[in-house]
Amino acid sequence: MEDSVPQILLRRAMVRDAERLEQFFRGFAEVSFCEWQDARFLRGVLLQETTTAYMAFDATGDVVGAVIGGMLGTRGTINHLAVSSRHRTQGLGQRLVEAASADMKRVGVLRMFLFVDDTNLAGKRFWAAQGFCEPRGEITFERDL
Repeated sequence: MEDSVPQILLRRAMVRDAERLEQFFRGFAEVSFCEWQDARFLRGVLLQETTTAYMAFDATGDVVGAVIGGMLGTRGTINHLAVSSRHRTQGLGQRLVEAASADMKRVGVLRMFLFVDDTNLAGKRFWAAQGFCEPRGEITFERDL
């Protein structure tokens, strides 16, 4: 799927993009990118059929946005989304979410979820504008393996 917004090219992320994805996501404090999520790890993730990942490039070829997520059964997750500050509020984040959502919908995903740091007010506003809501009565449990 290739799409263009004025001077922005949106395309699927490929295994060869792993280093650029890592570097891009690490540039955002609000993206919870773990130390172990390096290019080697991302190459493995990008090889999985259950992964959805897109990158956005400006006219000079610089990465200005990216999304990566996964699918399991009828649920999908957005693991990371970032848009460069100079390209925010122009609909690029929404286009990345729509691309990932379309992949998930095609394979039967019925519900998407994601995690937002409770202090990330801009992130909360963005995701609410995309139709996501904060579930009531749920607590997330997690652990590293």
